[in-house]
Amino acid sequence: MGVVYRAYDPQIGRQVAIKTISLNGQDFADETEYRSRFLREVRAAGRLSHPGVVTIYDAGEDPETQEPYLVMEFVAGEPLSRVLARNRKLSLPLALQYAQEIAEALDYAHTQGVVHRDIKPANILVTEDGHAKIADFGVAWLHQEITQVGEVVGSPAYMAPEQMSGKQGDARSDLFSLGVVLYSMITGFRPFQGNSAKTVVFKVMNIEPIPVTSFQSDVSPELDAIVSRAIAKDPDERYATGAALARAIQR
Repeated sequence: MGVVYRAYDPQIGRQVAIKTISLNGQDFADETEYRSRFLREVRAAGRLSHPGVVTIYDAGEDPETQEPYLVMEFVAGEPLSRVLARNRKLSLPLALQYAQEIAEALDYAHTQGVVHRDIKPANILVTEDGHAKIADFGVAWLHQEITQVGEVVGSPAYMAPEQMSGKQGDARSDLFSLGVVLYSMITGFRPFQGNSAKTVVFKVMNIEPIPVTSFQSDVSPELDAIVSRAIAKDPDERYATGAALARAIQR
């Protein structure tokens, strides 16, 4: 479990966000492995500097609880998940803008060797001036990794089929997740719905979703093709890079 605090850095004179992460319930071996992965991924994510990525400033451990924490850029705004909960869906121009900005941010991260692995509305922040930024970069996926062998933990509605199969996700897995987010922003529905995680997983692995044109009459066939390609079940059939997806959206 993580808790995020708004804080003030007196050394530099700026507001920051501090995310604390609880290790309660983990045995010693898992906790040791978690700390190692946490620091490794924070170092990777910490080298990212892009307008579409929440910047990580520092990381460490609480001297009293020994629980890890992150010091990050404070972003005034709200998660995309809250926006969608309030409005259900977005206007087509706004949905395309956010998707293009996220695709460009992902492309930058992927060229730096960092894969997010947990792209979903809760991990996308909408700033006060109306832009999308990815949060929890290089850290959120760690919560999925500390599991029993063969067990998949995460957000099934946004995970790529290969991740559900226990395979290591790559850049195309992030783009699949972004395709699911784009579908949701346009239609107001996730492409893989279900009343249980098992049902959702089955649909992600086996069922082709209803085309976005069935929900939105003003969606062009070209956009339908973009979304379908982004959420293709075979990674080789998806866009190879975030830049390619961003260009397609822009066109």
